[in-house]
Amino acid sequence: MAIFSVILVFTSAIIHASWNLIVRSRGANGMLLRVPLLIAILGAPLALWTEWVGEPFSLFVWAMLLLTSVFQSFYYMGLLRGYEHGDFTMVYPIVRALPVLFIALFDAVRGNQPAPLAWAGMILVSLGCLVIPHTSFRNFQLAVYRNRTMLWVLLAAIGTVGYSVVDKLAAEDMAPGASMAARYYIYESALTFIMLGGTLRLLGLPTGLEQLRTDWRWSALAAIGVFTSYWLILWAYQINAQASYIVAMRQFSIVIGAVVGSLLFREPARHLRITAAAMITLGVIFIAAS
Repeated sequence: MAIFSVILVFTSAIIHASWNLIVRSRGANGMLLRVPLLIAILGAPLALWTEWVGEPFSLFVWAMLLLTSVFQSFYYMGLLRGYEHGDFTMVYPIVRALPVLFIALFDAVRGNQPAPLAWAGMILVSLGCLVIPHTSFRNFQLAVYRNRTMLWVLLAAIGTVGYSVVDKLAAEDMAPGASMAARYYIYESALTFIMLGGTLRLLGLPTGLEQLRTDWRWSALAAIGVFTSYWLILWAYQINAQASYIVAMRQFSIVIGAVVGSLLFREPARHLRITAAAMITLGVIFIAAS
């Protein structure tokens, strides 16, 4: 991979893990709806300015924006409910890494076959995530994956695959540049807020918007983190042919999340999960070297 792409993705991974830790420490309920709302509000001046001076989006990109808002809603809903039923160190890594091999297959089907070393790296990343939910290597059981938490994790993972594929296609159709990627994600956040907010109300679940007045500082900080981390990924999509490289390398955030989550939140199986994080790190190194 080009060094600039690597820098973009690693920077994104650090920021991504940080905002997830903020959500976990402050409580997931409501935060995940307030975040896209604040991105849309705070980003509106930038979006309107780039809309005025820049190249307009094609109808294809607008269609992708509508579709990706659906997948983003799946992702946020899965995270929100997953954090209610499971601990951070289990939910976060699996949601982020399950989609890696599926997106690699997407690249292969499109003629952007990952290199053998990259395939090895992505397998390591996936295996590391399968290990993380367990409490010890001796008690490795499939039953760990058969619970209510994993259903929400699966929903979030489906959302991740969906929005990653759709956003990659949209990024290729847009004029290249950081400002176009930023505008795209601001619009995506606005549509996601509408879609997710409507879903929460339809299901009779709390939106958490009433807490925005008292918790706006933490919500704004999380929104800045979410926007910056994914804006960098969209920018990387524009300059790298393989979406799977970007998605897999982004999972370095899992290493940060697993280590900090174990230490900060004192969640179980600290040594096992740090070992799994080391597997993921090695896999990311393989991908970066491809």
